[in-house]
Amino acid sequence: MLTLKQLEAVYWVAKLGTFGAAADRLYTTQSAISKRINELEMFFVASLFDRSRRTVRLTAKGRELLEAAEEMLQARDRLLERMGKEVEVVRHFRLGITELIALTFLPRLVQEIRQAYPMVSLEPEIDVSTNLATRLLHGEIDFIIAPTVLKDPRFTSVPLKKLQLHWMSSPSLITDSQVLSLEEIANYPILMQIGTSGVDAIYERWFESKNLTIRRTFAGNSLIALSSLTVAGFGVSYLPALYFSDLVDQGLLNVLHSTQSLPAVRYYAIYRNDGPTALYSMVADLARRLCDFSKPDLASVISR
Repeated sequence: MLTLKQLEAVYWVAKLGTFGAAADRLYTTQSAISKRINELEMFFVASLFDRSRRTVRLTAKGRELLEAAEEMLQARDRLLERMGKEVEVVRHFRLGITELIALTFLPRLVQEIRQAYPMVSLEPEIDVSTNLATRLLHGEIDFIIAPTVLKDPRFTSVPLKKLQLHWMSSPSLITDSQVLSLEEIANYPILMQIGTSGVDAIYERWFESKNLTIRRTFAGNSLIALSSLTVAGFGVSYLPALYFSDLVDQGLLNVLHSTQSLPAVRYYAIYRNDGPTALYSMVADLARRLCDFSKPDLASVISR
């Protein structure tokens, strides 16, 4: 007797390339995935996967079954959505976010998701945006909020607000009365995060378009550590304007006046089209409504 769990196993092994990845996606064990596949192979008296390589591949019979499995799983999802029960089959929601999102509107987003879907277990994971995009592509994460966009028909990218960054430094390094060209700013050590930050990648291309040579000084992979080193006078950095406005107000940081402003960076909510789209669409709408890059008043969030 065929089951939807067996068809899901075939679907995700085919999509992700390994039994282990499919097991992680379905929150089960690799042996359980193997058992479901073996049951199907015994039922159809045919091999569904070529296991001779590191990444398993569908056989001809497996491709036939995958096509039918996709249709059946889509029909199930349509039925559940029509009856308002789609989210009841979702038990885990892996949300990938950048550090800035975790520092700003994540608490309000989590609060509203839990209110709407109390039975769904939220699993937030913080990483740089390029790593988040890679993990989303590999099916390791369900949904990401990051300054990147995936031009892939398998994913939906919902635009959120633009993030404005300013050149900032310690007042001991540069006074706020100076107006500097990009070339003059580039003469100072530029503090940057280690790793493949989406903002850094966008600005790298922008610097290249301006023929600007940057003296990079890597300052760890934490935005907070980066701001602390900037306050200490180790160099100049480009920091989120709203989030660090309090340090500017306190006189710990100066916003540098430049002849050319840094471009704003668009954030996106991105999700797979082959998952529970009602949940994903709702979370994307929440992210669009709640997106705010200023420092939150956590006490007011907790008291709600």
